[in-house]
Amino acid sequence: MELTRTLVCVFACLAVAACGQSAPSATSSKSPPSCAGTFAAAITSADPTPGVWDCLSAAYQNRLQGEGDGVFALETPLWTHPHYLGLDRNIALFDMTVNRQVEPAVYNPPVTHVVMAVYLDQQGRVDHAKAATPTG
Repeated sequence: MELTRTLVCVFACLAVAACGQSAPSATSSKSPPSCAGTFAAAITSADPTPGVWDCLSAAYQNRLQGEGDGVFALETPLWTHPHYLGLDRNIALFDMTVNRQVEPAVYNPPVTHVVMAVYLDQQGRVDHAKAATPTG
């Protein structure tokens, strides 16, 4: 658990630095922003997630193959059990469990969790997301 907290802090600092922001402005809340939560639910479910398409920025929609609320629905999602960690400016952070049913070559060496950064645009819609895997 301590390793996960350390990775979250490191990842959050890197994300803030990459955005050119000098100091983080983190907010604490028990629940994620609406579209970030909908997105996290969508990428961890085999079923279509109502409202996820409307929660994506137009730029993100254009980068995807397919459209509609089933755009992220996979028979075997890469991740399960999203746990909201917090929000830093426009970045919602989630800890996600790597699905044990995923092909072992996807995560080599094997990991059990990833930290997902969900970037939100000014309207609160998801613009893009990046997963970071723990190292060492």
